Amino acid sequence: MTKDLKIGLLGLGTVGGALVRLLLTRAEQIERAAGLRIHVKRAAARTAGKSRPASLAAGALTYDPFEVVRDPEVDLVVELLGGINPARALVREALAAKKPVVTANKQLLAEHGEELFAEAERSGVALRFEGAVCGGLPVIRTLRDALAADRVASLHGILNGTTNHVLSRMTEGGGSFGAALAEAQAEGYAEADPTLDVGGFDAAQKLCLLARLAFGARVRPQDVLTEGIERIGPQDVAAARELGCVVKLLALARWVGGALDLRVHPAMIRAGGPLASVGGASNALLVEAEALGSTLLSGPGAGGACTAAAVAADIVDVGRPGAGAPLPFTAGRDVPLLPHDQIAASYYLRFTVDDAPGVLAGLTAALGKRDISIAALHQRERREGREPVSVVLLTHRAREGAVQAAVAEIDKLPTTRGRTQLIRVETEKV
Repeated sequence: MTKDLKIGLLGLGTVGGALVRLLLTRAEQIERAAGLRIHVKRAAARTAGKSRPASLAAGALTYDPFEVVRDPEVDLVVELLGGINPARALVREALAAKKPVVTANKQLLAEHGEELFAEAERSGVALRFEGAVCGGLPVIRTLRDALAADRVASLHGILNGTTNHVLSRMTEGGGSFGAALAEAQAEGYAEADPTLDVGGFDAAQKLCLLARLAFGARVRPQDVLTEGIERIGPQDVAAARELGCVVKLLALARWVGGALDLRVHPAMIRAGGPLASVGGASNALLVEAEALGSTLLSGPGAGGACTAAAVAADIVDVGRPGAGAPLPFTAGRDVPLLPHDQIAASYYLRFTVDDAPGVLAGLTAALGKRDISIAALHQRERREGREPVSVVLLTHRAREGAVQAAVAEIDKLPTTRGRTQLIRVETEKV
């Protein structure tokens, strides 16, 4: 038996346009596999004057998104506007009207997921969001369904394609962050304003959703230690190579002594590890579970086509004939969070200091009085005259609070000529 499903589409940008094309070109395949004929009944665009998919039916296009949600013939709403407003009001109204919602809006769910999932549960309808994390990779399905009977111990991920593309170019070519970012922007891998991506904020939003699925934890982006890649330089990439590592923007969530450790930051990871070979704009998630062990999901993480494929899969999942009651989202609960100053890791530290007697003694003294032991030390270059030089230290495992205090002291020394570069070293499993 074939079922007709009329959807209301909010947003006709890159992903929305790709979704319309995908539903048209794959219509026979979807009907054959899922018994579903999907029609875009109404579609809302932000602005007039742009070209729109020719396959939209006459009268389907509007510039008022609330018309889409309130159309009595719309069975399911797809939200691809992004951001908080007006997406929050639109999704809430659709759910209250007992219309299932499919979205790719990680910011909305990271900030307001609690109220929206509660509304979905009250109305007895689905709120699905596979496209919100890692593009087309089925990470949400894996955590929600495949690992429902397992216990997840940790998540390590590369969750942002822009930053991974930039760092990959720096690793391959040895160039600067600025040059690699400009290249990524020219190729369409980075936005004109890349702050959300390169600052780590996009990955932190995604990590919040993953942490709730994996651990049932009610967390928000401000709970995540978040650092971007803006200060990574060619010398750091070269040092990582010498240490048998590569630099990645790593998203991490794991239990540590009964508390949840949540962070997004640049990290040196071992070159032979499962995440090191994830290059370009790809995403990856490494899941460590008690029964299943280590599972790696990897593939394209950005772009209209792969995100549209994830959105379409959610539409089919919710709308197929005979679909049962929607699975509720994991009930959020407050869990202890590991204080950021209690994080334990090894650290790569690069100091810019005067080339003068006693400088090294000052560095090691600041570390030593905080029980931070040195695994390796190297003065990377020596120049003519008295120009500043770089000194690189690799510490043994230490506490974040102690390392940050030592760095703050060192940065105030009269012989220090630049802000210390700090990169955490995570070589276990990842």
